[in-house]
Amino acid sequence: MITTLGLLVNPHRALDLEPALRRIAKLCAERGMRVIASADARAAVPWIDSAPMDGLLSQSDALMVVGGDGTILHAASHAARAGLPILGVHAGHKGFLSETAPGSLESALDSLRAGDYHIEDRMMLAASLDAADMIEPPGAPCPPCYLLALNDVVLTRGSYGRMIRVTAAMGSVEIGGYSGDGMIVSSPTGSTGYSLSTGGPIVSPALACILLSPICPHSPQSRQIVLPDSAVLTLDAKCPTEGGGMLLTADGRAPLTLGRSARLTVRRAEERLRFIRMRPFPFFERMRAALSQWNA
Repeated sequence: MITTLGLLVNPHRALDLEPALRRIAKLCAERGMRVIASADARAAVPWIDSAPMDGLLSQSDALMVVGGDGTILHAASHAARAGLPILGVHAGHKGFLSETAPGSLESALDSLRAGDYHIEDRMMLAASLDAADMIEPPGAPCPPCYLLALNDVVLTRGSYGRMIRVTAAMGSVEIGGYSGDGMIVSSPTGSTGYSLSTGGPIVSPALACILLSPICPHSPQSRQIVLPDSAVLTLDAKCPTEGGGMLLTADGRAPLTLGRSARLTVRRAEERLRFIRMRPFPFFERMRAALSQWNA
């Protein structure tokens, strides 16, 4: 049974979402559920309990994430590390990952209070990088730098407009060398994100695999590759131009700036993201709707 919800929002939209957040707090109070706001949400609802992220995670039974898919991606690594399930409330653009809309909050909260829901596990990726390869930001995690991603890990060239060279290997077996703008390593969930824009396949989140997608490869023979989830990928990247560099991002979070060479290891994470679902997730229904919007 869920009795305490941690409330997370898009920090850039907290005040815009004030009416929705106030309604959430009111509906939870009516059902005897405690709400703890993150620092970002507290700006809109200063009269409810709030806590720093560590405190919020330790006191919550689940997280309610109000926003779009980007807000859910931002919350994913925190939730997965803490083992907390996420209830996504759609208040963004696509809402591909969300479970409910503001207009359906009453029934969703009733189901939470009654325990009438199920958990959908999603595979995540873990990326590790030697801190010696990082230039900034200052105070970045010390070796090994460990990143969690629900969607993807992306290695790209920096601001210098030249190609980088990425050699990909699975264990001791070399997959290939790629010259271009970089490389995307994505999960099945991330197959409908950045990977899709490179021509990568759409993969059901019920499957377990890892996708390797070159970004703007120089060779037309370079293609996306689907690998087993047991694969341990190594990406050896080099920027051959003096003054160049590379960037590393996980789920679109603030990038790490790398030097002219780096070795990145990506594998299936031990952590999993747990979504709260009131009904089976309509993946293909949402996919069709999203593709029709993109084609409009």
